[in-house]
Amino acid sequence: MKIIDRYVLGMFVKNYLISFMVLIGMYVALDMVFNFANLTQTLPWTENITLLRVVYDIADFYFYKGFFFFVHLSGMIAVVAAAFTVVRLSRFNEMTALLAAGTPLYRVIMPVILAGVVLNVILLPIDQEVIIPKMIPKLMRDHGDVHEATIRMFPVHMMEDTRGGLFNAALYSPPKPNSPAKIQYLDVIERDANLRPISHLYADTAIWDEPLKQWNLTNGFVVPMSPPTNQVTLAHATPVSIYQTTMTPDEIALNLGKDYIQLLSLQKINQLLSLKRYGTLDLLRAKHLRVAQWLLNVFLLLLAISTVLTREPGKLKSSAFRCLLLTGLCMGSVFVTYQMAASPPSPELVNLWPALMAWMPIFIFGPLSIFLMSQIKT
Repeated sequence: MKIIDRYVLGMFVKNYLISFMVLIGMYVALDMVFNFANLTQTLPWTENITLLRVVYDIADFYFYKGFFFFVHLSGMIAVVAAAFTVVRLSRFNEMTALLAAGTPLYRVIMPVILAGVVLNVILLPIDQEVIIPKMIPKLMRDHGDVHEATIRMFPVHMMEDTRGGLFNAALYSPPKPNSPAKIQYLDVIERDANLRPISHLYADTAIWDEPLKQWNLTNGFVVPMSPPTNQVTLAHATPVSIYQTTMTPDEIALNLGKDYIQLLSLQKINQLLSLKRYGTLDLLRAKHLRVAQWLLNVFLLLLAISTVLTREPGKLKSSAFRCLLLTGLCMGSVFVTYQMAASPPSPELVNLWPALMAWMPIFIFGPLSIFLMSQIKT
């Protein structure tokens, strides 16, 4: 590696770290400003709650959210770092000196492109596939759930498991780092192959046992329902202490919120898709966007470099404007196509439509970025 390569690479890495801190910090600050009321309105103000504890809870909330914010901003972080690196080289006439020495522009900017690709290939998959799936209980918290004492419980209504049973819960509490998922007043209607009710299961509480993949019941019992009247006879109630079902906390979360899907690893997404049950369209959207994003970030970097890389320092302002415009259009197209992926034009395209929409920005801006790179006068 030559001296100029080390110099440009070091400048890009420094700008990447600065861009990371600035963009993530701005994202956190804006999110905190718009949701500050929710962060504090459910706080149980008692003598045991101190200002230091409040600050700690909010910091803990945004520390974990920062990993998720990076997924959304990873492409723009590299773009900003590359743009500032090129602009600085031109602004201080270092680019002019390199051109005068006979160094092509492509050769100058090559360390930035390679470093941007390597950082995208390494950091983004590690964040999405390794780190974030292990933080799901923390990341599933809403702004009103920052403080441990205020984490909400919510009902579950008529979710169907693989055996056709209808799963109901008066109050469901998601798993936390130090406690498993819990249900108060479990009510399950079990049905036969013809979807006729055959029994009714009740329990005062149910606690999820992750190693055994079952719900441990308190005061649980099963009451048979005799067709055709389907009348419940308490005299035939049978006590039960466990309930084994495919309705796991993951399955419940999958049906209660689409944001949960964005936190899953590709392996887990494929596993849930193989069940062919709930949220197939949302799972396909998340899967194809996940893969497309890794490649889209590379084309986004090339798109930015192709607009700001110029031999004429006097054109930096117009080049920066074109960079902002093209990268904004690219990011906007990702948002639009992701929303469109939720509405296939026909039932026959349910499996194909999410993939087509996820890759559409690449089909448009990928060739455009390569074309613009080829038009650079070096």
